[in-house]
Amino acid sequence: MILRGALVGVTDRSVRTGRPEPIVVEAFSRGLDWFRPAAAAYAGWLAWQRHDAMARPWVAYVVVAVLMAFSLALLAYRRRTTLLLGVEVLLAVAGIFATLLADRPEAVASGQFTLPTIWAAGCVVGAAVLHGRLGGVVVAALIAVADVLEVGTPTVTTWHNILLLFLLGGLIGLAVDLAREGLTRYAQVVAERERLRERERLARVVHDGVLQTLTFIHRRGDELGDGGAELASLAADQERALRRLVTQDLTDDSRVGVVAAERDLRPLLTAREADRVTVSLPADPVTLPAERAVELDAAVGAALDNVIQHAGPGATAWLLLEERGDDVSVTVRDNGVGDDLDHLMSAEDRGRLGVSQSIIGRARDLGGTASVTTRPGGGCRVVITVPRREKESV
Repeated sequence: MILRGALVGVTDRSVRTGRPEPIVVEAFSRGLDWFRPAAAAYAGWLAWQRHDAMARPWVAYVVVAVLMAFSLALLAYRRRTTLLLGVEVLLAVAGIFATLLADRPEAVASGQFTLPTIWAAGCVVGAAVLHGRLGGVVVAALIAVADVLEVGTPTVTTWHNILLLFLLGGLIGLAVDLAREGLTRYAQVVAERERLRERERLARVVHDGVLQTLTFIHRRGDELGDGGAELASLAADQERALRRLVTQDLTDDSRVGVVAAERDLRPLLTAREADRVTVSLPADPVTLPAERAVELDAAVGAALDNVIQHAGPGATAWLLLEERGDDVSVTVRDNGVGDDLDHLMSAEDRGRLGVSQSIIGRARDLGGTASVTTRPGGGCRVVITVPRREKESV
């Protein structure tokens, strides 16, 4: 699996961490690489501005030179490790305490800028990028302790800067953590969908080969009489078991942490297969909005209930799912005792609402139709056809 570029918000492989990273994390890293030398140059400019007031200005120049050299080295050496972060924090803390040597005591007590100034904030951001909010907060605390020890009696400016450090480390670290968690979830979704696509491919292969053969053996075995009846029964059992296996979970979006807006009808209808019910399904998914799929399945269930209750003890039902352009059709046919059509359709007047409400009513609510064909001794056929999408009213 390759995750690449701005299309999915992921780098192919980060040169800093050696692993795929969200683009926002790489953006923080690139910006930080240029922030360090800019912050070192700013620290040098501030030191030059007040070198006359310093006790040992050369200390300031040495600190700024070391910080600049380290910053430029990081532009060339792109890999970021915890050890390198530790060196960066040590340089920042050493620069803060070197202020005691470079400045006069009264300047330090008044809350004068430390020698690294904003360069120390780069350590906090670097820790947040490398280790998330926990790393950012920990390094912010280390820099804060160094600031407090350096000044002796913290001023309002000292506490203000410390608060900014914690906000910087915490918020950037939180953004990095959320970006990486999102990348992990995205990778899981992609892997799961690839698994489902492979399962669908295998289902098509099985459907076009093994299932068709088992269906043929089932039908031919019944025609061979007693000798083939047992073979036909075994073939039917294996066909049902294999069909359930290849269709189950094909659209189970709960595995990938998303809400299923679309649902495949095949697993729903496969669950209705039984000894007296044979289900025939297409090899490819037949998807509808989840609520429409459930309602259509309920209508099919009502048709099968009628077979069980009224078609006779030896009746067998066959269920066929078909796609017809923008419509989906399910046919339920049985070889039971049948009925007079007028008598069946007038059942509502006698208080029996199975056909009128559970089947025809549901199909009508879905914007489709349900037709019933039956005659005494000739079984019954119910065809339910509904559009995939709800039609907009004019």
